[in-house]
Amino acid sequence: RNFAAGMSGGVAYVWDPERKFESLCNLESVVLETIELGSEERFVQSLIHSHVSHTKSSVGVEILDAWDASLAYFVKIMPVEYKKVLQKREQQAKSA
Repeated sequence: RNFAAGMSGGVAYVWDPERKFESLCNLESVVLETIELGSEERFVQSLIHSHVSHTKSSVGVEILDAWDASLAYFVKIMPVEYKKVLQKREQQAKSA
């Protein structure tokens, strides 16, 4: 109901097949994004593999079995200030 309230760092990934998450999220200090294809996609997929391995989650198995379709239902939650810090670091690394 108040997801991300007080979130100042880190990134969260939420599977939202019913597209209800935005209405349940505190958007005062975060932005909602899609998962980037490539390394971020593989990272999220590895998290789900680990979750399934530890919990035997049937939902996790369903997500992995239909990965290409499931990916579109993930929401990436990024704190605005944290995003700015990461972008600044990336710019500094490119300049160096």
